[in-house]
Amino acid sequence: FVTLSDGSIRNGYTVKLLNMIPEPRVIFLSLEGLPGATMSINGLDQPDGTSFAIPVEPDKLRSLRVFVSQPPGYTEEGRTSFDFIAEDKQSFESDHYDAVFEAPAK
Repeated sequence: FVTLSDGSIRNGYTVKLLNMIPEPRVIFLSLEGLPGATMSINGLDQPDGTSFAIPVEPDKLRSLRVFVSQPPGYTEEGRTSFDFIAEDKQSFESDHYDAVFEAPAK
C-alpha cells in the first residue's frame, strides 16, 4: 500500500481479462465490498470510479494495472476483503475475484 498526500490509501493489482471468443468484447470491471473506494486503470482514458468498460480483443488476454484507493475515514487498519467483478453484459457471463486491500495500522 501507499499513503497518498490527501491521506487516502492506495493498493495496486494486476487484473487479467481473457476473451476466449473470436470477436471483440467489452468487459465491465467493478469493485464491491470496499466502502468509499475508487479504481483507476493505467492506459484507460476514463475518470476514477467503481466500474470501467474495458474492450478486449478476440482470443486475447488483456492485462491491466489497477489502482484502488480508499479515502481517510473509510480505511480500516490491516487487511480488508473485497471483490473485483468482471461482467459481459451482452452474454450475461460474470465472474468475481476475492481480493485484499492492505492499510497501515493506526
